[in-house]
Amino acid sequence: MRRQIVLALAVLTVALMARTAYIVHAQTATAAELRTQLAARYDIVALQQGIALVPKTANPRVRMVQVINGAVTVDGDTLTAAQLRDRLGADAAPIVQLTYLSAAEQRQLASPEAPPTSPPAAETTTAPQAPPISPTPAPATPARPVERKGDIVRIGGGGVNVTENERVEGDVVAIGGPVDVDGEVSGDVVAVMGGLTLGPHAVVRGEVTAVGGPFKRDPQAQVFGKVNEVGIGANGQTIPPYRMNVRDILFGSFASRMGRLATTVVRVLMFILFALIVTAVGLAPVQQIAARIAIEPVRSGLVGLLAEILFVPVLVVTILALVISIIGIPLLLLVPFGVILVGIVMLVGFTGVAHIVGTWTLERFGRTERNPYLIATIGIVVIAGLTLIGRLFALALGGLGAPFYIAGYLLEYVAWTVGFGAALQTWLQRRRGPAAPPITAPSPAPGPA
Repeated sequence: MRRQIVLALAVLTVALMARTAYIVHAQTATAAELRTQLAARYDIVALQQGIALVPKTANPRVRMVQVINGAVTVDGDTLTAAQLRDRLGADAAPIVQLTYLSAAEQRQLASPEAPPTSPPAAETTTAPQAPPISPTPAPATPARPVERKGDIVRIGGGGVNVTENERVEGDVVAIGGPVDVDGEVSGDVVAVMGGLTLGPHAVVRGEVTAVGGPFKRDPQAQVFGKVNEVGIGANGQTIPPYRMNVRDILFGSFASRMGRLATTVVRVLMFILFALIVTAVGLAPVQQIAARIAIEPVRSGLVGLLAEILFVPVLVVTILALVISIIGIPLLLLVPFGVILVGIVMLVGFTGVAHIVGTWTLERFGRTERNPYLIATIGIVVIAGLTLIGRLFALALGGLGAPFYIAGYLLEYVAWTVGFGAALQTWLQRRRGPAAPPITAPSPAPGPA
């Protein structure tokens, strides 16, 4: 019986020794494999209690990973295995396996050139030694990010593309062309009538503004400033309203000043288009309004100002009167059309002012051309010219251009008010004026008897 017990203990001892040798061999293979997987993307640095992994390529999400005493920290935050997978993706698995190595093995992993300490020779075992680990060739140094100094501005169909390995020290502005950012921009990003796309590696330190085009933003894109979108975004995101203040209006960034200049240009072009349509449809009323403005400019301005002041109260009283009366409730459907009619009257009056200004301008240059479309176009450009000049000054000089475009807005308001008053007077006079005498044919001369 004693002999059988001794034989069983001997068999158990041999099994435990074989298991230990297998574990040592597996750990050695795992360390070499981890070194091969991590050395291509990280610089491995030995620490006193563990190792540190520093990405060889700039990564805004990870600056340094530390494995100390079985814990993994990323940029100072201790993460679990699940959090590490969300943060690092495929690199999380080999980093978690590093926590199973001892501190000595981790330091040896960080310095593979050092000769490994050979274990003492075992006289009772004949297990073959593991082959020496060949040093992993150092990977090629990745190219440094390409830096582009100054602002990037494209006007008229040219797009801007900032790739993943690019960094722009300034603002990025495109008018009439798309903007695709997948790198880093230290200033603002503005896209007007061209679309804006922020990729997964996009980092924008300033504000992002998209006007009149689709706006696509990857969930991993980083924007440190405000996000302003004028229009409907392609990704269906809800953009908070942009809060304007005096400082932003007068002393905004270069990108914001460029956006305001583009908005002013588009607004003037729309006015020109509407004025040409009014001229083509109703040239006679426009000429009558222009003649009245030339005769009574002050009276037209006062009538227009009074109409603007009374417009809202009259509209409110009219709506209340229609609501109170049962018969007038269906007429509430006509209220929006009434507001549109007032807007058309103001546009016709403004076109009359443009004809007056355009005619005066052509006469100053000695032109005798009387093309009504050219006259209306030149008149609107002259009326809005001070605003355009102020925006150009603001683009170059910041807040010093504010007096010019503020005066330009006042001049445009005066033109709209005077035209509105002249249009109302012309319309009222045509409704209550005396009817034209009928045209009678002349009596024939008496013939000879």
